[in-house]
Amino acid sequence: MRSESSPAARFITRLTWDALPREVIDRAVMCLTDTLAAMLAGRTTRSARITADLAHAWWPAGAASSIVSGRRLAPGGAAFANAVAANAVDIDDCGIYTWGHPGAQVVPAALALAEEHRLSGRELITAIVIGYEIAFRAGRCLNHEQSAVHSAERTYRACGSWGSVACAAIACHVLGLDETTTRHALGIAEYDSPDLPMMRAIDTPGMVKHGVGFGALTGLLSADLARRGFTGIEPGLDLEEFRPFVDDLGHDYYLPRGITWKRFSSCAWTHPALLAVEELRTRHPLAPESIERVVIATYPDAVRLGTRRPETTEEAQFNLAWPVAAMLVDGKVGPEQVGDSSLGSEAIAGLARRIDVVVSEELSRRYYLSEINDPEGSDSAEVTVTLTDGTVLSSGRVDHVLYPEPGWTWDDMREKFTWLASGRLEPASVPRLLEALADVESADDSSILMRDLASCLIPVPTEQGVPS
Repeated sequence: MRSESSPAARFITRLTWDALPREVIDRAVMCLTDTLAAMLAGRTTRSARITADLAHAWWPAGAASSIVSGRRLAPGGAAFANAVAANAVDIDDCGIYTWGHPGAQVVPAALALAEEHRLSGRELITAIVIGYEIAFRAGRCLNHEQSAVHSAERTYRACGSWGSVACAAIACHVLGLDETTTRHALGIAEYDSPDLPMMRAIDTPGMVKHGVGFGALTGLLSADLARRGFTGIEPGLDLEEFRPFVDDLGHDYYLPRGITWKRFSSCAWTHPALLAVEELRTRHPLAPESIERVVIATYPDAVRLGTRRPETTEEAQFNLAWPVAAMLVDGKVGPEQVGDSSLGSEAIAGLARRIDVVVSEELSRRYYLSEINDPEGSDSAEVTVTLTDGTVLSSGRVDHVLYPEPGWTWDDMREKFTWLASGRLEPASVPRLLEALADVESADDSSILMRDLASCLIPVPTEQGVPS
């Protein structure tokens, strides 16, 4: 290692519960609750079932729980499979500087290790905080150049790339590795992280999505390799050019202001348009049969999602017309609206065919400013609806505030968890689990939470060709 010090390794190895500000703890508990809700929402998808089936085939039974089957897995297998479930319907959190989803990797990795090592609630929360704070910095280092690329043809590396480093950090902390070994683990994770060309997944969506399963797995493998003496490259977090991104670790926590929680089960680039439709629906009845045409003006990344009719849930999530049409027809965009069973809906499909998307120069300018944290920047859309009687309705510019996420309370998070747990957990267990989550910091053994949750799972229906 060329540099003589590592703020990242120092933070990972030395952080204690007593050093955490109250607002960071509270945010971490909400992130845990949100990601568990996303895991439950995604557990019935084909991608989650396939991944869980592979995990049971490849890894021997161990201490950690599968959110799909409820059965036990080795920690690596559980983290891998549960991460895929957490991101399977795209209702998991987004993180500042990451261009993606930290919780879907951080929380499954931390929970798997918590079950294996019987971590207390405070130890679990501390590990989660480390994962998020390193994710923010690792994502910023990895994709820092892309924020300056103002072109629809740009690309960037998706979540598993920087998530590998974040999950390695969690494992190093839990395993009690020293700073030198931790730096090797971070270097191994970065070097062996998946490449994940994100924009190609926008153009041809598949179950690979953001690569979160491989991020969680690579991180745990990297820490275990380092623990056994395997060496890595100098981690990017230690490079001089990135020191401004990491020198504030342990002093300035990004978690309270760096997370966006989702109300819609679709790519975050669709959310400004969905918020615009919500505003229009509050002012006008907008019966679907009365709509002649819809035009969505927004920025290039959102427009790239396109209007093709989806054939899979992944194509529905990485689409602009489909979720907007679903919002106009059903008044919501949840797992059901983007699920395989809804893709045959002629009501949604018919309206989606009447939706056009266009690039707005002004909204593009604001979008690119938002990526460099300029106060004038915003993620925005404007939706114009023409009715069959010739009436034209416009939402005006509607902004999606990403960071800090406004307005979420513990009651809001309880409501989201209850919504997404419906049909996936035994109903009587939901209040008990929410109470345990709210008081998780008092738990002497946090693994009880996952064991309780696993015992209350409603079995996933068997589908031909898909493991149960």
